[in-house]
Parts: sequence; structure tokens; C-alpha cells
Amino acid sequence: MRIVETKTKLEKNPNTKTTYIELSKEVKDVTEREHGLTTSDDTCKWFRRLGGSETKTMAYTCNGYVCVKLVSSSPDRQSKTVREYEFIWED
Repeated sequence: MRIVETKTKLEKNPNTKTTYIELSKEVKDVTEREHGLTTSDDTCKWFRRLGGSETKTMAYTCNGYVCVKLVSSSPDRQSKTVREYEFIWED
């Protein structure tokens, strides 16, 4: 099985209150261990204690019920990172 992570970095648009400007987009393969460490409850709680925001979207995949999207916002809410995971079953 392959896990493809699409990591998008966004910065708040200075002209509006709710829109973001895309700074960069990176696509790479990650291991199950890396996915588990990035999306674990302990990791999300640690970032929330620092003042940031972590929002997980869970869904059923070929790997079970796992996180398919993780949105991390900075404490000042000026930038955020969106990680989207695609699970590809390979024989």
C-alpha cells in the first residue's frame, strides 16, 4: 500500500478576512509510521497546547478508519498547512 501526502502551505490574504493565498504545494510518499506520528492524538494535543489549531478529518479507506485530511493553523491564525492523504492499494 502507498500513502501519498499532499502538503499545501497557505497564508492569509491581507485584503480579506477569510481567504488564503497558496504559497507552496508538495506531493510525496510517506510511510504508515510517518502518517501515524503526524496524525496521532498526542501530536494534535501538543500543537493545540502551543496555541495552534489542529482539525482532523477521518474516513474509511483501504487501511481502515484513518485521518485523510489534517489542517494545522498557526497560533496567530495568519498561516495554515493542509495535509491530505491518499491511500493507494497496490498488489
